[in-house]
Amino acid sequence: MTLTPLSGKVALVTASSRYTGAHLAGALARAGARTAVHYHGSKDAAETLVAQLRAEGGEAAAFGADGGSPAELRRMADEVRGQFGGVDILVNNLGPYCDTPFLRLPEDQWDWIINTNLKAIYVLAQAVAPGMIERQWGRIITISAGSAFIRSHSVYGLAKAAALHLTEALAVELAPYITVNAIAPGQIEDSELIDTIDPNYKRILRQESPLKRLVTRDQIAGLVLALCGETFATTTGHTFRMDAGWTIPTWQYQIGPVEYKGQEHGDDVSHRNDQIEG
Repeated sequence: MTLTPLSGKVALVTASSRYTGAHLAGALARAGARTAVHYHGSKDAAETLVAQLRAEGGEAAAFGADGGSPAELRRMADEVRGQFGGVDILVNNLGPYCDTPFLRLPEDQWDWIINTNLKAIYVLAQAVAPGMIERQWGRIITISAGSAFIRSHSVYGLAKAAALHLTEALAVELAPYITVNAIAPGQIEDSELIDTIDPNYKRILRQESPLKRLVTRDQIAGLVLALCGETFATTTGHTFRMDAGWTIPTWQYQIGPVEYKGQEHGDDVSHRNDQIEG
């Protein structure tokens, strides 16, 4: 039998019954990992994905848990351990969105967004990292978002930004056997959800991004697989921005042109900058 890159490894991908999470779970299973597909309300979709992966020759199983409940997440981790023997790769993909302004944000919504986008990472790290350390190999990858770098996405942006801090802290704490990294995609090209909210949103983002394109689920999955491999074995505590340059700080108003010609014949050119003081 031909060995695939992740043969013998076990991967747990949260929120992986549908959408991007299903893409990530599928990529890991096709790379040889025994894959735990997590769902909350989408059991049928999870079981359909598992059946598809098994039909392709992979090994997968579906596990249900409320992503906002630490007790249920710990139970799920125990169940995955019981069936597969441990978790080597944890992909934190939970990420419900909410941009209600803070002054109108209900407290239960605050709790839900923080618990799923942030607290779940800590809970599952506690649950699976000891086994990774015992086996002297592990990968923890968090799917953050471009919202981590802007300040107008309310509690969602807050949670995603805090997840990057947690990524770095865990990278230090869990070394040397476990690498901990994050991926911060911008708007995803093949995500259907945003099209139902604003059909112009993707077009506007393409225009505003330096590379004039959007990231795809295949590209995100490709980076997840790469982070599990030897190429990135010495990369930890890093956040990979996959947003075509969208979050690079820029200033739209351009001054100029202001040409700097250098010092010629001993001239003092400092006065040429008077027009752009400060």
